[in-house]
Amino acid sequence: MNNTMKDYRYLLTSLDKLFDYVLNFLVSYICYWGVKLFHPAPFGVGHTRAVFIICIICLVTSFLYNYHNVYLPMRTRSVLFFISRIFLVTMEVVGLSIILILILCTRDVSAYVAWLTFTAIFSGATIMIKKVAMISFLRTLRVRKRNIKHILVVTNSQDMVDAYMDEILNNPHFGYSVIGYVGNLNIIGLEHLGTTRDLDHLLKELRPDEVVLAFDTVRKKLITKYISICDNNCIKTLVVPAICGYFRSPRQVTEVGNLPLIDIRSTPLDNVTNQFIKRAMDIVGSLLLILVTSPLMLFTAIGVRLSSPGPILFKQTRIGMHNKPFTMYKFRSMRVNDSESTGWSTENDPRKTKFGAFIRKFALDELPQFFNVLKGDMSLVGPRPEVPFYVEKFRKEIPLYMLKHTLRPGITGLAQIKGLRGDTSIQARIDEDINYIENWTFWGDIRILLLTPFCAINRHEKYAATDEKARQRQALRGPRPIEEDADDGEEE
Repeated sequence: MNNTMKDYRYLLTSLDKLFDYVLNFLVSYICYWGVKLFHPAPFGVGHTRAVFIICIICLVTSFLYNYHNVYLPMRTRSVLFFISRIFLVTMEVVGLSIILILILCTRDVSAYVAWLTFTAIFSGATIMIKKVAMISFLRTLRVRKRNIKHILVVTNSQDMVDAYMDEILNNPHFGYSVIGYVGNLNIIGLEHLGTTRDLDHLLKELRPDEVVLAFDTVRKKLITKYISICDNNCIKTLVVPAICGYFRSPRQVTEVGNLPLIDIRSTPLDNVTNQFIKRAMDIVGSLLLILVTSPLMLFTAIGVRLSSPGPILFKQTRIGMHNKPFTMYKFRSMRVNDSESTGWSTENDPRKTKFGAFIRKFALDELPQFFNVLKGDMSLVGPRPEVPFYVEKFRKEIPLYMLKHTLRPGITGLAQIKGLRGDTSIQARIDEDINYIENWTFWGDIRILLLTPFCAINRHEKYAATDEKARQRQALRGPRPIEEDADDGEEE
């Protein structure tokens, strides 16, 4: 098999880089003539000088593409992975070009800016289209059983094999075909090709493209032996770590000197640049939203004041980033005197005012949380915060529950736009929260923010009093102290 599935990746990557350079050069050259012909002011850059500038731009762009991993293998990575990196390079080239123009140029400044900006934008768009076309073409081939990599698994663990096979079967566009397993135990779901003693003979006979070692426990001496056998047969070896169930994001390998380490909880927001981007978006976004929604907040404040006696704002302690408590603000939607009783909120709960039910339906009660975002207690997007009582309760009951406190809680989040609000599974919400944390992107936050209004309006509050399953969960959890916003947080 290995003879018919040769790895041309390095050659193809080199050709891909060269092709991108040529595309960027052509786009830059076309943009040069476009500016020269249509720009209102004369553009005094000569042809030779223009070609020289284009070559420099293309070299810088190629370097940035390589630096931002645009040329990593495309087999198992998403389209968004490459699109986001190409977009980032485009923005960097535009910014760098404008800075250099302002520093170095004394004439033709507007023409230079127009030329280099159009060049970066159209080049980026062209490379994006090319990359998407390549990925789509290769995925189509793999789904049709072309460009397949044949895998031999060496294992002693049913659980490890199941985890690996789930990913292979759920992603046919990866183009992997598992031919069987080698091991000393019975594994269900794969063809048994032999024991580990037969490994060398089987590699010579079958010639797989890759060998995957999937052991839950194994001595270093044995794993080294299996890798050595694969090396001697010139076959690539990959190892599924025994702790794979504890982490899911791909940014895990780090080093101490020459010693590789696995960072169990590495996330995109560990990066200082990403932290800055997210916080900047929170500050700018909350200021704009406060300005835009100020008429709604004024209307809601007047309505709360007229609907029942008591304060306009309801303040409640929630648990935020790094397990630190903070005061979260909402417009009050219940009568003050009922806040000390116990029980679950019901659809016709007498504690809610009519106006309170209205503002909950349209999520107007949550508008003051924009000030929490501006203060830095919350983010526009993130896991919803919970009250201290339930944090202590769920941290003991729900696996990985406390991971949601590694970043600022949000007004909205991935779980909320997927309908996981109200009387829904806490475990399902935590799964979505962890998925958000481990795979955060700027554009993912934008998507969640855009979808939130459609999910917030006409949201259907589900209450335990009308749901038999919820009553059973209540019996297991015990009585819940009434909170003003009993339909929010992890017990919405």
